[in-house]
This record gives sequence, C-alpha cells and structure tokens, in this order.
Amino acid sequence: MKIPKTQPSAVFEDCTQPPQALLYRLSGDYNPLHSDPMIAKVAGFSRPILHGLCTLGFAVRAIIKCICRGDPDMVKSIFARFLLHVYPGEALITEMWLEGLRVIYQVKAKERNRAVLSGYVDLHRLAASL
Repeated sequence: MKIPKTQPSAVFEDCTQPPQALLYRLSGDYNPLHSDPMIAKVAGFSRPILHGLCTLGFAVRAIIKCICRGDPDMVKSIFARFLLHVYPGEALITEMWLEGLRVIYQVKAKERNRAVLSGYVDLHRLAASL
C-alpha cells in the first residue's frame, strides 16, 4: 500500500496527553515500556512510549470523524502498519485519502514530522454528505 502523492481528502490533528500511556494500561497492556522511564531508556527510547493500539485508535477516530461523519458503523475493516513510536503528549496529524470505499491514511507525529502509522480502512458505504 502506497501513500498517494496527491493532496489528502481530509487532514485531522489531535493531541495525545502526557499521562495517556498510563491511562491506556487499563486496556490490559502492562508492559513497563509504556510507564517506566528506566525500562524505556534501556529499550533505546528517551522516555516511555504510547501503546500502538492507542495510536491506531487516534487514526481510526479521525477517519470516523472526517470521512464517516461520526458513524462508526461505516467501518468494515482496518489495516495498519506501525512505523515508529509515539511519545505521550505528541500531536498526531492524520492524513486521509478516499479511494472508492477505501480510506488510505498516514499518521505523523507533528513535533518530529515523522510518519508513525499508515494503512487503510475499508468502508461499508460512503457518508451521504461526501
């Protein structure tokens, strides 16, 4: 899957929160890489990183808001490729390209201008207002 060279159909920016990884532990992922600064440093990160599933949630939420006009039932399937870590507190910019019933997306960490996640979401249908 290639990211299109054209302008995105939609762009959405949202901010993760500094304590987000601690909150996300409620999903059942207690890996200390997300909460313990010493473990994160040993793993090569400057500080604890956000859960990949949380980053994916930001991307899919952006697609539901911008392309699906708030209707999560339009989502048929989700594919994601995790490219790079996200630090809690970073802003995420989700770029979306609508190609038929497929939304190709790329998420960038704004502060580092680096792609952290890419993939596509297949839809059951298009929103009436698109």
